[in-house]
Amino acid sequence: MIWKVWRNETIPILGLLVALVGLFANRLSILLVGLFFWGLTILASRLARRTLEEMTVTTHLTEAYAEIGASVLTELVVINPLPWPILDVQWKIDLPQAVHPEGAGRTVAHPGGARQTLAGTLWVHGHQRVRIQFRLTGASRGRWNIGPSSLTFKDPLSWNELARDDDSLYHLTVWPRRYPLPAAFWAQTPLMGPVRGKPWDTPDPLRITGVRPYRPGDPVRLMAPYASARLRSLMVKQVEPVQDRTVEVLLHPKTTDAHWHGIDRPLLEDTISIAASVVESAVLSGFATGLSSSGAVPGHIRGFTLPAQRRADARELLTALAWTQPSGTMDDDLPHVLARMQSRLKPGTILVVVSPYWPDVLTESLQAAQRRGLRVAYLTLGDQHPRVPHWIHDYWRFDQGRWSHA
Repeated sequence: MIWKVWRNETIPILGLLVALVGLFANRLSILLVGLFFWGLTILASRLARRTLEEMTVTTHLTEAYAEIGASVLTELVVINPLPWPILDVQWKIDLPQAVHPEGAGRTVAHPGGARQTLAGTLWVHGHQRVRIQFRLTGASRGRWNIGPSSLTFKDPLSWNELARDDDSLYHLTVWPRRYPLPAAFWAQTPLMGPVRGKPWDTPDPLRITGVRPYRPGDPVRLMAPYASARLRSLMVKQVEPVQDRTVEVLLHPKTTDAHWHGIDRPLLEDTISIAASVVESAVLSGFATGLSSSGAVPGHIRGFTLPAQRRADARELLTALAWTQPSGTMDDDLPHVLARMQSRLKPGTILVVVSPYWPDVLTESLQAAQRRGLRVAYLTLGDQHPRVPHWIHDYWRFDQGRWSHA
């Protein structure tokens, strides 16, 4: 908080000179005029100090998460509980250039930087609450810092200019894009898992968890006739399976042969989007879903792993992918990530590897587990043609919005 940015010294100096003239000339009226200006100076300083102490400024994001291209409403609230107005309030808030503001204020970009400033001017009357609303649209995936913000204003006599800073940072997470998986993806990767009942048991009708729209290949016996008639669209019952179906997603976001070659940003974003598509599809299908990556997230710069949960939260997994960034040590970190996953790679589990490159360490670590019943699927994209072991039969390539089974 800054108490005083600028002060008009003309009036105090003029008041001092007038008071001295009146004193030496023995003119009471002139002396009173000089003292009057001195009193105004003291009054202006006290009003400015009181205004700075009593005024409150808060920033609020209605949502902490957003899809790419979706808008989030943001508010900057200024409250003046005092009876006098606050003049020429100039507000500013610092934003990343990856977030596009719309609404109140004007945007000033910082040349050569990754930040921009949204600024505007207003007056706040006595006992008034002013809400400045604007929308923020995430243009790319990431975890973006909103703030800090500041106000610059004048006292009621316009003799002092003061500033109030809000150093609070608010985070807006923009999730990666998701692409539809091929219709035969889960069908060609059978999910076995440990059986909770008998292998021939059908799903218990008492374990119906909801309904969802019909997808080609759904069994007719799971049709929901009453829900379909009410919604005028084919609906299918969602039942709890008699098997614990587990999916583990392993993301290795390496986009170039060597880290000193830089980062292929479009390839990186598509790779993370493919991983997000698999994660979301697995969670919506009711599978126990886990996520691991050799990329870095805040607090875990050497890769991370999130154990599979029967009722996984898709938002948590998508947030981890939104925060993921490549690092120069991904190849060295991958064996450590695999070591933390080994206890979870049980027979019947399906491991979905998403990466433009197939590291040799995966062959060494997964071949023995594959013989014991681990199912491995590999998803890649772009013009990359990695050398994939012959025992991986579920090999998919995503290129220009289309899937092909390699």
